[in-house]
Amino acid sequence: MKNWIKENLVLVIGLALPVLLIVLFFAATVIPKMYSTPPQYEVLFSVQDYGYQNKPDYTIDFNVKNQQLMVKAKKTDGKDSYYNSKKLMAYDAKNEVMREITIDASQLSDSAEILLAETKNMTIDTAMVAPDGYVMENQRYGNNGLVGGLFGGGGHNSGYRLKKGSVGYKINTLQNNYYYDQLHFIGWVVNNDIVKR
Repeated sequence: MKNWIKENLVLVIGLALPVLLIVLFFAATVIPKMYSTPPQYEVLFSVQDYGYQNKPDYTIDFNVKNQQLMVKAKKTDGKDSYYNSKKLMAYDAKNEVMREITIDASQLSDSAEILLAETKNMTIDTAMVAPDGYVMENQRYGNNGLVGGLFGGGGHNSGYRLKKGSVGYKINTLQNNYYYDQLHFIGWVVNNDIVKR
C-alpha cells in the first residue's frame, strides 16, 4: 500500500485536495455560526414589486420618525402601463423567518403621512449597525472555489445578508417578482410590544 501511494502520489493528492477543500470551506462557514450569537433584532426593509396585472391604488414611501414607521401614500392616476409598489418585509435571522407585513390600504390617504397600525407597536432603530453588532450588506461574490476558479466553473451570488465578523445570515428571496437588488433598508426592530404567535 505504501509503495502504491508513493508511486501514485500525484493521483492521491489530486483526489484528496478537493475533499480537504470542501471540509475546510464547510468548517469556515458552519463553525463560526455554531459559536456565535445569532442576530437578536428583526430587520425591516422594503422591496420593489412590479405589478403588471394588479395595479395598486397608491404608491408608498416609508420613513422613520421618532423611532416609528411612517408611510406617505400617493394615489396612482391610472395612466401608466404598470406601477411599481413597495412591499414591507421583516426578516428574523434568529429563527430564519421572512415575512411580509401587509398594509391595509384603507388606512392610506393621498399625500398624508401616517403611522401604520401594523407597525405602531414597533420601536425602530435606523442605525446601520444593529445594537447587537450586525449589519445588512449587499453580497456579491463568486462561489467558484479554488478548483472552480482554476477551471472556469462555479457562478456568482448576489443578494443581502446580515453580517457580523465572519458570520453571515442570507436573506432569501420569497418570490421572483420581488427585485432584491432594489432592497431598501429601513431599520432594526429593537422593541415590539406585540407578542409573536
